[in-house]
Amino acid sequence: MGRWIAIGRAPGWDDIKQFSAELKDTNQWRIDQRTTITSVCALADGRLIAECHGPSVTEFEEWLRKKNLQVESLTAIQHVAKSGDIWKVN
Repeated sequence: MGRWIAIGRAPGWDDIKQFSAELKDTNQWRIDQRTTITSVCALADGRLIAECHGPSVTEFEEWLRKKNLQVESLTAIQHVAKSGDIWKVN
């Protein structure tokens, strides 16, 4: 499975209520049976970082459009390290 990270801005997402409304429900994270938004972080400078894993970047791009995220960059992830576990992404 591929992994991608997007950096951008979404109007109103700097407000915790709007951010919560957009992301509270599970169906906002699970695009389909194989594609999942794994995290979204709101940065203090107003930008967002969203991460996705799935078989194709196409579903992630569609989710970003649906959420009105104005993408500055969308990049494939090559290696991951979390809590000491390290692995290569296909």
